[in-house]
Order: sequence, then structure tokens, then C-alpha cells
Amino acid sequence: MSTETKELRENPELWVHSENDVWHRREKEDDINCFHRIDATSIKLRGKNYLDDKKKLPSKEAAFDLVCAKCFKTSHQMLHSAKEVDSLKKYLEDHPDNEYFIVNWLVPGHYTVVNLYVRTLKRGEDVEFDKLYDMFREGDEKFRKERFKYIPQIIEAPSILKATVSSMLGGLRPVLICNKLTCHHFTGKNYVEVNVDTGSSRIVSAAAGILVKGFSGIVANTGFLIEGRDKSELPERMLGVHCNTKITLDKIAIPYDYQAPEKEQTPKKGWFGGMFSRSSRSGKKADAQ
Repeated sequence: MSTETKELRENPELWVHSENDVWHRREKEDDINCFHRIDATSIKLRGKNYLDDKKKLPSKEAAFDLVCAKCFKTSHQMLHSAKEVDSLKKYLEDHPDNEYFIVNWLVPGHYTVVNLYVRTLKRGEDVEFDKLYDMFREGDEKFRKERFKYIPQIIEAPSILKATVSSMLGGLRPVLICNKLTCHHFTGKNYVEVNVDTGSSRIVSAAAGILVKGFSGIVANTGFLIEGRDKSELPERMLGVHCNTKITLDKIAIPYDYQAPEKEQTPKKGWFGGMFSRSSRSGKKADAQ
């Protein structure tokens, strides 16, 4: 790892929206309403010879590192946070030489949960990843929908909650999330943004009543990658991964004055995080102007 990458990983410049943000980087072991980075090498992905031997091997370090996570509460569903949230828009403009990856979870009740990652992997160090990422950035809706994979891991949760949800949803496993939930894609000068509509799955809604009540007791990892399907795209590498600890949505939400376009529709009911999903509604793609 280069000195520049190491310093960026250890001392990233945070995106600040409000001085009183409740959702924060973990400061101590028993902290709550917080996020922290985790070691991507703990996650096994497709190895170089996966197409022949079906073996999964530990990922290398994630290509992107978490800058921070924020949650906004609006009067209408908000798409494309890189364009619509003034503080994020300015942050991206102030750092034109960095590459960012943004994942927004669109949560019914007009919450937008933003995960902002910055690239720390130097271009040229992993040509397979570079190829896949550029294909995703420049790709069409079909490619993005078929390749964007979400890896959920529940680290800690009340046993009855975990057992009930696993029974309802057939367990937890990696998923091509844009095949299960409606996704909207946006590309800017120095970022790619994926918006995941958690309100587009009836099964998520069914699990919501159970999960929301117990989510403040859950510790869960959230990870993303672009699926490799050709030997030239392997081995896979985690795009980004982090851990959320015992989140209470109403406490971390930042009120935000967002004026929605007249054509914007109210989403169906669903649950935060898109962790569990089934719907097959098609995704959408757009480019930032």
C-alpha cells in the first residue's frame, strides 16, 4: 500500500453536513449509532480459477474506503444525493481528484441513507478490478443490474429475530441486488452512485415489522462488489465494506429540505438497508448533468 493510500485510509477527510450528526464513526467498543471499517479479507470471493475449481478465496483489501454514512429525512423520496444534497455536492466538487462510490438506500418514510466511499486502491495495482469497475461505470443498465452484488452479514442480533427473519427469507446470502430491488444509477465527473429502493420488495415489507423493532440491537456488515464472470475479471475484490452498529433510524436522521420533482412517486413500504429482498422490478440508469 502506498504512503498516500495508507494516510487516506487512516485519516480520511470527513464529509460534514451538520456539526450535530448522531451517526458517527465508532469511538469505543460499546458505541451505538455508529459505523466503522472492517477488514475485507474476512470475506471470501471468487478466486482466479473460480470458473474451473469453484473456489472462493479471501478478498484483498477493499478498493474503496468508507468516508462516512449519513441519513436524511425528507418530505419526498430523494434520488441522486450527489446532486440534491448541497453539502455532498460541494464535498465532491472540492475533491475533484478522488474517485467516489455512493450507495443510497431509499427507505420508505422518505429516508435516504447515504454510504460514501472513496477510492484508495491506486489504478494499475489490480488490473482485473480496474477493468470491471470501468465497465460498471461506463456500462448500460443491463450490465449494472446483472453485476452489482450486495453481501449482508449479521454479526450480532437477538436470536429470535435472526431466526425468524432467516426463516422468512430463506437465510442470508450474497445477492445481485438490482435483480431483486429497483435500482437507479447516476454517474458524475468523479463518482458513481447507486440508489437502492427498499420499498420495491413485498418480502422486505413483511420482515420490516420484525426488524425495525429490533434493529437498534443489530450489528451488521454491509459489503458491495462487482461480480466477475470471465477469467480476465477474476479474482474478485470487494468494492467497499463497513459495519453499522445498533442504529436507531429516527435518531440518526437529519431533516433536509428537499423539493421533489412533480412526477416523483411515493414508494411502497419496505425496510432499511435492502438486506433482504425478492422483488424483480427493473432498474434504471441516468447520468448527472
